[in-house]
Amino acid sequence: MQVTQQEWGILILRIGLAALFLWFGFSQLIDGLSWVSWVPEWAVNLLHIPPAMIVLLNGAFEVVAGSLLALNIWTRWAALALGLHLLILVIEIGLNEIGLRDFAIMMATFALVFLDENRAAVSGFNPH
Repeated sequence: MQVTQQEWGILILRIGLAALFLWFGFSQLIDGLSWVSWVPEWAVNLLHIPPAMIVLLNGAFEVVAGSLLALNIWTRWAALALGLHLLILVIEIGLNEIGLRDFAIMMATFALVFLDENRAAVSGFNPH
């Protein structure tokens, strides 16, 4: 099977984003207390759970969604959920150096939503 440049580009984007979300997700699961300061007060009030639990739930979400990206399972849905998640973060953080970085990651994640899902797997395995 001949792999096109577009297929390589989509694969690189998908695996790169998966690695990023897996790293941040596992980081929150392993050392959640280091992330508690990032939890906004409105999230605690909305969910009625402690900030540390929000961090753990967020970490689990990022690990699951990042794994789906890595495995090319429900890629568009995982990317959409992660993109919307990042949109909330960008709005909350604002467009400073961290917010701008997250904005770029959000845009790359949303791009994955709109790319041809049949080209997202070089191996031809596509369980969508």
